[in-house]
Amino acid sequence: MERLNDPSLMPLPHPVRFDAASGTQPDTGLYEHYGIMGTLRPYLTDATASTEWIINHCPGMLDLAMAHFGVMAGQDMGSFILTLTRSRLRAHGDPILQVTPALQSMLAETDLAEDLPVSLLRGSAPLAFVEFARPNLLRVPNRFTGLHECEGVYIGDYRLPPFYHEILGQSDRVRALGLDTTKPIRAIEIMIIGSPMGKAHALDDASQDLLLLIQDEDESLSAVLDRHIRYYNAPEAYSHPGLTPFSPDEVAMTRPVIFELAKILLYLTLPEAERLEIPERSDLERRLKKFGKLTAKRRERLASAYDRILIGPRTLPETDAGNADESHRSPRPHWRRGHLRRIRYGEGLAESRLGWIRPVLVNATEAFRAVNGKPSVGQ
Repeated sequence: MERLNDPSLMPLPHPVRFDAASGTQPDTGLYEHYGIMGTLRPYLTDATASTEWIINHCPGMLDLAMAHFGVMAGQDMGSFILTLTRSRLRAHGDPILQVTPALQSMLAETDLAEDLPVSLLRGSAPLAFVEFARPNLLRVPNRFTGLHECEGVYIGDYRLPPFYHEILGQSDRVRALGLDTTKPIRAIEIMIIGSPMGKAHALDDASQDLLLLIQDEDESLSAVLDRHIRYYNAPEAYSHPGLTPFSPDEVAMTRPVIFELAKILLYLTLPEAERLEIPERSDLERRLKKFGKLTAKRRERLASAYDRILIGPRTLPETDAGNADESHRSPRPHWRRGHLRRIRYGEGLAESRLGWIRPVLVNATEAFRAVNGKPSVGQ
């Protein structure tokens, strides 16, 4: 574990840093050591199994959780849930989406229309890690190590059948969220990750996990988020053994992160969304194998590389000089805000699609100077 103090690991996204810090796959080693990897493996990619269900019902998982943490699976099991989420991402092929600083800056200056349906909140894969651009002002709290800069989010999307006993069997949750036990649920798992930058070592990070349970896909995204945030602020969310309440401040910090994630996912549904595959690890592995057996040094280099899909433009949009008269002083550089909204079309305007009116930089000769200090800006 000597690599924990390697400063080159600190900026890496969690899925990569988690493995690189030990030089192995510590989650896989843990499950193999306890003899449950074979039982667990089919559930890792099961689209009908939430992570909560796996912990509580996959043979051996709850015993392992209790042996390591001494509590029932729940909100205060963050590190165990995070370890399992890492395992699930690997089983899906490690899809990592890296947001460009330009896109993140533009989305920070973009509003969401109130009527956008939650049906639009979908990942591009059953489970993916979305790596935010940094630096940014989004923060993730850790009760022992303080605030961490948000480095990204794991997002999983699962379909749960009616009478799903783990989710719908908890009456307090069903009542608080207004769920119907006779209808299926789309469960969106969100694991927010705080970077170890400025902390003690490469795994000195932070995490917060939230579960959104959706039964009405036409309900507005804002309404769904508001209801769940109220729930996580209420005693009902922590009425089960082993659950430790979030503080209102901790819950409040999740809201801007989720809205940032929502904007990124909405952007990905647009026909004009820009994507660029960066096969960094695959290319490096191919080059290193030409030299024969991978040495320890070469494996170390490989551990810090990762394949990813770059999302968004590389540069900010052309600036808008505005209509200022040359005889008058031009306004200070600023953003003219954009918005993501539903555009109706077709006969009787019965159909709709997502549209993005992009923000515009006004009178900015140096693009990022106009957004310094704003939330979610990367450089």
